[in-house]
Amino acid sequence: MYRTNGALCISLLALAGVLAVAGCGGGANGGAAATGGDAGGTASPATSASPATSASAGANTSACSGGLTGAEPGVVRIVCGGPATIRVRAGSVSRQFTGGQCAQAGDLWSATVGVITEAGVYKGPPVDVVSVNKDSSGGGTIQLNLGKKAYFVEGASFKLSDGGKAAHLHGTTKILPEPGIPVTVDVAC
Repeated sequence: MYRTNGALCISLLALAGVLAVAGCGGGANGGAAATGGDAGGTASPATSASPATSASAGANTSACSGGLTGAEPGVVRIVCGGPATIRVRAGSVSRQFTGGQCAQAGDLWSATVGVITEAGVYKGPPVDVVSVNKDSSGGGTIQLNLGKKAYFVEGASFKLSDGGKAAHLHGTTKILPEPGIPVTVDVAC
């Protein structure tokens, strides 16, 4: 479904354990990385082996985690305990998420918040996840699930500011959920 740079995927997955970045997938057709809900992509075998949560007991809010604990089948990771705020606008839908995590290594950068699930394995209620990144060429990728709807933007414009503590991404879907939906993401780490 999506073609990505394998070396970039490996580098980004090494960043602070952040999953669902750069469209890194282990699916038979090179699908997107693990994302929330059944509309998402597939997790690579290495990332789907053991559910983990990055949220501390007090910081794991129901709004971010969908009430999940991370032990449910198909839940790969819950990212709800970090300091980042991520604002998303996809078409006419706007959401703000708190508890995200940002990671940077060299010229690679990523941010994720929400519940990362493995497509085809997770059977629970719809959950939200936002994952954005900057690749070494300077472009950005946006992956998000809002309820039952998955959005994917490859080649988004990407602007990093505030010494790597803020990012602005903007692009248009080419495939999911349909072509032509404008998507904007603002991150404050």
